[in-house]
Amino acid sequence: MKRFSALVILAVILIGGCSVKSAEEYYGETNAETGLRVKISINCENAVKYLKDNKRVNPDILKDCEVGFKKGETVFDALKTACKENKIQFEYNGSSESVYIKGIDYLYEFDCGELSGWEYSVNGEFPSVGCNAVRLNDGDEIKWLYTCDLGADIGNVFKATPHN
Repeated sequence: MKRFSALVILAVILIGGCSVKSAEEYYGETNAETGLRVKISINCENAVKYLKDNKRVNPDILKDCEVGFKKGETVFDALKTACKENKIQFEYNGSSESVYIKGIDYLYEFDCGELSGWEYSVNGEFPSVGCNAVRLNDGDEIKWLYTCDLGADIGNVFKATPHN
């Protein structure tokens, strides 16, 4: 009987310490208004072309959306906010030191071949670091693009530095 009582008390403590939110409450939360904004878009046009019987009618997963951010936040933070506010699924690996975007809107790396996956640009440039390493500036334009050819099909041509 003591064991049962202890389990009930533990369950009450665990449940009482958790915050359960409805989908509307969770997705309705946004960053505090700071006045800082970025524009973000998510496009999978190349995947639509690659997959012949693709059920995706619209390659624009997210078209020119503005999101607020706080000073010090990154491209990864903007993606999280945009996906949360627009109820778009995304999945990533890593932590604060290195984040890799595996999939957005159920479109994953390697879905369109071994050279496919998600890449991003900021103000037309493709950074050579993870999305959690690029800090945001007010007015930045972030584009998440799905590549089927290691970036060559989206304008991100890898430029190797010769070793001497």
